Amino acid sequence: MARETPLAALLGRGASYGGDLHFEGRVRIDGHFTGTIHTSDVLEVGEGGRVEGIVDAATLVVAGTVSGKVMATRALVVEGTGTLLGEVTAATLAVEPGACIDAHVRIGAVGGLPRAGR
Repeated sequence: MARETPLAALLGRGASYGGDLHFEGRVRIDGHFTGTIHTSDVLEVGEGGRVEGIVDAATLVVAGTVSGKVMATRALVVEGTGTLLGEVTAATLAVEPGACIDAHVRIGAVGGLPRAGR
């Protein structure tokens, strides 16, 4: 699915970044990010990757850990190694065996719900 699109950027293992990130294309985080992420495209949090804060993405694929407020306007996929903590709003949700979710979760028509961080 998301992996068919070429990778536009990577925050590698051992790297950390904090702030406000806006991007187009598919981005993968294998390091640690703290702050706010906005994209109308795909964000992947790789196994071992960690995101803390606000995520507002069309598609979010979680194989690492995401904690905070999450909005996925197209799809949210939590892979078997993924952990999702906090408040989640998504158009669709797919959860693989082994995944961990400890969150308030709303699934369905995202257009009528407030966007993450607002």
